[in-house]
Amino acid sequence: MYAGQLAAAVGQEAQRTASLTGVTYNIGTVAGYIVFGALADQWGRKPTIQLYYVGAFVMTIGLFLFVKSPSVMLLVAGINGFFTLGQFSWMSVYLPELFPTAVRGTAISLVFNASRFVAALGPLFAGYLIATTGSIPATAVAMSFVYVVGLTAARIAGPETRGQPLPA
Repeated sequence: MYAGQLAAAVGQEAQRTASLTGVTYNIGTVAGYIVFGALADQWGRKPTIQLYYVGAFVMTIGLFLFVKSPSVMLLVAGINGFFTLGQFSWMSVYLPELFPTAVRGTAISLVFNASRFVAALGPLFAGYLIATTGSIPATAVAMSFVYVVGLTAARIAGPETRGQPLPA
């Protein structure tokens, strides 16, 4: 929606620009998924998770506060997708290494699905903020602070598991 608004403001076709922005965002996402695993094996799980949260925070703020050109939006959306959705690879890389075999599947499902209930409130809250402030960029910046929460949680929760065998 925001990409279409930027395009319309400079006389470009809004729907086409929004669609292309979505494509580049998703290409960045896939790249983020792939690179996450390699970085997690090289640097460690926690440092990689932290890098992705910092990247998501910085790129979301940059995208919504500083990008005013639809062509720049295409590039920055790809980088943003790399971090904001690529970060979800942590669940398949890190979670299995935290739990013993007897409860691994149940524990991973519990973590993954319990967080979905909390995350479901995000779109409702974002819609409320957009309606209240009238600003997609202000709402996106406010919502990006969830990455600071994630960064903090990544620093204090769970051990580093790189190079460790799966718990029995």
